[in-house]
Amino acid sequence: MAGTVTSTLTGECSACGATRLSAAVCVDCGAIFEIPTDAFVLFGLARSWAVDAAALEERYTALSRAIREKSAAREELRERAAEATTALDRARLRLLDPIERAQYLLTAYGGSEREKPLRKREFQSEIMEFNRSATKAREDGDPARLGGIVIEAEEKLASAIMAAGQSFTRLERSLVEEVSAAADALAEARFWRRKVDELRAFGRGGRDATGGRES
Repeated sequence: MAGTVTSTLTGECSACGATRLSAAVCVDCGAIFEIPTDAFVLFGLARSWAVDAAALEERYTALSRAIREKSAAREELRERAAEATTALDRARLRLLDPIERAQYLLTAYGGSEREKPLRKREFQSEIMEFNRSATKAREDGDPARLGGIVIEAEEKLASAIMAAGQSFTRLERSLVEEVSAAADALAEARFWRRKVDELRAFGRGGRDATGGRES
């Protein structure tokens, strides 16, 4: 899927001081750190629906090479290098597969996967009609009709994935806007707290100077 891969800085390598491309592996010296379970964090990426497959592959290649040529070359890191490779492979597949990525994001945002959509009656009717058509095409031995049904299913799959992507994109945009609004509100609240504290302190000082009488 075309999209944008946004990097997140993961700090400096404690072993060599280089900027870390991944939270798990230093591509400069091969040091291996705690391997995160979050696929985005493992690749040093911001959590987002938009993932550029080509850019992700470049990052995967760089990290895999570092593990293979630098980490695994050190005897004390060979076991951890194998663990890192397995985790990297699993994370790559999860980010490249749109359904796996959607399920991962859904959980990350506090949602839970459903066996069927909430529009249950409409969806059930659609599935029953689709199954009838597919069964008839198989029974009639009609490869042309069956091929058309496969294309129809592929289109429905693509449509569902697109709908999920649009929902996550709107959610991410809304989240950014709401976080910005919250930051503005917090800045305003802090300003007024300082003002309240300042005026209260001034008021107490004025009463103290007049022996407790209002000035």
